[in-house]
Amino acid sequence: MRVQSACLLLLLLCAAVLSQTYNDFKKKHILPENGSRKCDDMMKNVNGINQCKRINTFINQKAEKVKALCKGKKNEYITHKFDVIDCKMKSVKPCKYKSLALKGKKKKVKCENGLPVHLEQGIYDNFDYDSEN
Repeated sequence: MRVQSACLLLLLLCAAVLSQTYNDFKKKHILPENGSRKCDDMMKNVNGINQCKRINTFINQKAEKVKALCKGKKNEYITHKFDVIDCKMKSVKPCKYKSLALKGKKKKVKCENGLPVHLEQGIYDNFDYDSEN
């Protein structure tokens, strides 16, 4: 019985560590209202110490409007069209990124307890561009 209890506790701890909160979602996927909108700068808030995330999408929408899309949603995905900026890593040490601004891009957001907590990444087939944002 102790082994089963220990396994259950470990499973719950893993789920808690892997889950993302609304604040994490905002930090990782909502364009900052103030400050730089350059991928190199925005990704500093997303990347961990000595890490470069390969690709990340930022939604060009106020956090409250994205939050409102999840109102009343307990544990489900919604699909919505957003204007976004995709940032793709082009070098490591230091982390440098390419950017692409896209309008009306369909994105899937996971809602938990009425809050957005995860943004599904799409397929990036045509991510060859040189614009810097």
